[in-house]
Amino acid sequence: MKLQAKVKDVMQRRLKSIDERSTVKDAAKIMKKNRIGSVVVTRKNKIVGIVTKTDIVYKYVAEGKKKLRDIMSKRLIKISPEATLEEAARKMTENKIEKLLVFDGSNPVGIISVTDILRVEPALFEILIEKIRQSGPIIKENEPTYGVCENCGNYSDSLTEVDGEYLCPSCASEK
Repeated sequence: MKLQAKVKDVMQRRLKSIDERSTVKDAAKIMKKNRIGSVVVTRKNKIVGIVTKTDIVYKYVAEGKKKLRDIMSKRLIKISPEATLEEAARKMTENKIEKLLVFDGSNPVGIISVTDILRVEPALFEILIEKIRQSGPIIKENEPTYGVCENCGNYSDSLTEVDGEYLCPSCASEK
């Protein structure tokens, strides 16, 4: 299945940014005010990371890390605006992320999320779920565990290990 829609067709063009010396609370306020799930982190107007709602919950609230630079993702995964949505979905799946920064050469031009893709190309949902099933639950130290619940088969961004199985909150509460 070859999809024609390009990243540039659905990406969000207005990037919100915050200086790395700012507080986590400042980043959360920007997200709330703009109803977005992430902000790029800058140093001297150069992008050095990205912080997401998930970073705030898992690293700031749950782990108690206090500084924005300690919770941001420093490894920036980028994609071209000319890439297809299928390429973007594949890159997100391979890197186990929900957002990609869009760069035209060395210039940041936007951001695209799983939600943006699924809003335009719902058929890609099946591709994403199948890739997640094939790779199994994603477990990395200090990162959220997400994937497909081994009981009900639904995707969850907060799997919990119960008796050796990775379960969504609903199935975990039934055990």
